[in-house]
Amino acid sequence: MQMNETDLSHLNATFSELATRLIESVDTAYRQQDPDNAPDLLVEAMHKVFELLGLYQEQPSQESRATPAQQDIHTLGDYAFNLLADLSSIAGTNGLDDLSRELEDLSFPLALWIARHGGKLSTLEPIINAISHQANAIREPITLEQLYQLTGEIQAAVATSFKQDLEKSNPGRPWRILLLNRAIIATRSHRPELIERAYDSLLQELPEEAPGFFQEGMQQMVALNYPQPVRKVVEKYYNLWGVERTLH
Repeated sequence: MQMNETDLSHLNATFSELATRLIESVDTAYRQQDPDNAPDLLVEAMHKVFELLGLYQEQPSQESRATPAQQDIHTLGDYAFNLLADLSSIAGTNGLDDLSRELEDLSFPLALWIARHGGKLSTLEPIINAISHQANAIREPITLEQLYQLTGEIQAAVATSFKQDLEKSNPGRPWRILLLNRAIIATRSHRPELIERAYDSLLQELPEEAPGFFQEGMQQMVALNYPQPVRKVVEKYYNLWGVERTLH
């Protein structure tokens, strides 16, 4: 499915197709290992989530204060991402690698739906994995530009507790990975204005790591022969913030 396809009924239909493939492929022996987490039950729970989210289909996203409906969307979304992660894990355990990735990838358009309906995002790992899958599969700059814009919607909807970035000692923290991936997507889009926007965001949100990112980016400019307009922008950020400074 297209990464920006966020119609809830379409998402549900896509999930139903993936879930059917999973249920048909998982043998009885596996189901009996952990009957409380059998794929059939997880699929049923996911369909219930879609049904409940449908009650908020008309929920506006632009409100200055959180409403009970937006909090419900957040809670349901959190549950949905965990269900998708569990189902993806079951597929992977049963050797269904492609299906595992497809189930996890559904987290991205679902996250966009939640963001556009005022919900916050606090289960980030499957969403970030899905974004990475998209980025690794895309080569066209114009499509990378679209992915950058959509990732910006995700970034804006991340829960405040993650944006405070209190676990700076953990390099695998989702907020860090999201910001770095978005900057990489911007660079690969070859759009100087997007690159500047993403790099400014890095300086604001990850000031300790931005210099190292600019240093690595400058190395990539040479190694991968990026277009001159892109190299010019990256060189600017490298010269301003990526070069180690000494006091004289």
